[in-house]
Amino acid sequence: MLDSIEGYIVTFDDITELLVAQRSAAWADVARRVAHEIKNPLTPILLSTERLRKKYLPQISIDAENYVKYVDTIAKHIGDIGKIVEEFVNFARMPAPSMKREDMTAIIRKALFSEQTAHTDIAYHVDLPDAPLHVACDEQQISRVLLNILKNAAEALEARSQTQAIINLQCLREGGYCKIRISDNGAGFPADKMSRLLEPYMTTRAKGTGLGLAIVKKIVDDHKGQLILENLPDGGACVTIILAAEN
Repeated sequence: MLDSIEGYIVTFDDITELLVAQRSAAWADVARRVAHEIKNPLTPILLSTERLRKKYLPQISIDAENYVKYVDTIAKHIGDIGKIVEEFVNFARMPAPSMKREDMTAIIRKALFSEQTAHTDIAYHVDLPDAPLHVACDEQQISRVLLNILKNAAEALEARSQTQAIINLQCLREGGYCKIRISDNGAGFPADKMSRLLEPYMTTRAKGTGLGLAIVKKIVDDHKGQLILENLPDGGACVTIILAAEN
């Protein structure tokens, strides 16, 4: 029997992923509750606004133009709140991906067409492989990832006034992986908030919900992929998505 302690055994467990998962689940529960509480009164408010327009506008003989503006303003902001609620719902109810063999270049082209149509003032520089690049993924969810990132990049370029707004999108195969890089020549990510940008409700914009990148992170994680955010040396932000490629 030993009378003294000969040494110690120290074990280390990396619980980072566990903490992230627990935090994400907690935020999803908050999102679900907030969405429920906000969504319930929106419908009667919108219906009441429409009735105000239909019933009382014909009876107004003085300042009818301003009356219409006031009603339209209410309806517009109800719509804005509805969009925010939809983001909360989407984050809280993100389904498990339905994995199928898809051509990533085809998914990218569809997402690009949508964004190019919406932002004709931005120059999109695109570099895609000529041959199909197959990945096991949920097409709808990956499309959402691409649209969210492209939308964020476009919003980051809104403040530019003198130089041409540019978004670069590159997709290539590196070994057994499909790598997608989306960058812009905007101001870049806030350096002091880089470590928190993927957290739910973390936003750097006045009208942002802070859920866009959190949703992107969750989808990429569900696809067993990697998401990298960085600022470019010459300015601008870059988002890289790495997924396993198929033969």
